[in-house]
Amino acid sequence: MNKVNGYGMYQNNYYDNGINKKNPTRGSRAASSRIESARKTDNSSVQLSERAKALLQELKRTYSNMDFMVADYESEEEAAAYLNRGSKEYSVLIDPEELERMASDEDVKKENLSLLDNAVGKLDEMKEQLGDMENEVVRLGVSIGKDGEVSYFAELEKTGERQKEFVDKIREGKKEAAKEAAGKYDYAHSKRTTLYASTAEELLDKIKNVDWDTIKEVPSLPTPGGRFDSTI
Repeated sequence: MNKVNGYGMYQNNYYDNGINKKNPTRGSRAASSRIESARKTDNSSVQLSERAKALLQELKRTYSNMDFMVADYESEEEAAAYLNRGSKEYSVLIDPEELERMASDEDVKKENLSLLDNAVGKLDEMKEQLGDMENEVVRLGVSIGKDGEVSYFAELEKTGERQKEFVDKIREGKKEAAKEAAGKYDYAHSKRTTLYASTAEELLDKIKNVDWDTIKEVPSLPTPGGRFDSTI
C-alpha cells in the first residue's frame, strides 16, 4: 500500500467492521448513510458522450496510480466528497464539461494533461519536503474545473499517542503485533482535517501550519473485543 492512503483505507474498513459487530443496528444505519452518499457522488450520474467515456478510460490506463472521478461541483467541500473516495496514490476530479472539451479538442486535451502532469509533479516534490509529516497525509489530489482551473487537495489525520504503536505495526505489516497493540487502550481517537489550495506551495504551507489544537478528536477505531480482520 502507498503510505499516503494505505492506513486510511485500512482504518476505515476496520472501524466499520467493528461498529457493525458491536452494534448491528448502528452499523446498518452507517452503511445506509454511506450508500446514500455514494449515490450522490456516483460518476454514473454524469452523462458523458462516448468520446468522453473513451478518454476517461484512456486516462485511467495511462495514469495507473490515480483515481479519476468526473462530477459537477460548486464548492471545495463538494470536491472533497469526491476526492475522498480515492484509494490510489492521487485522486483526480474533472469537471464533466472540461472532460468533454478535452475529448473534442486535442489542444485542450494536451493543455490539461500538461497541467495534470505538472500538478502531480509538484505534489511529488511536496511529499519529499514534508518529511515525517507525510505520515499525517491520508489522501492527496487535484481537481480540474471549468476552463482548466486546477486546485490542490489534502486530507490529513493525526493519530493520538495511544494509537501510535498500532499504526506503526499496521504500516510494517505486522498484523498480530497490531492486534496486541490495539488491546492496550479502551478507545482510540484521531483528528482529521481537509485542506485546499490553488498551488502546491500553498498546500504545503497549510499542511505545515495546521493547528491541531483547534481540531476536535473523533473516534477512529472500535473498542477492543471485536475481531481483528487479518485479511485486509
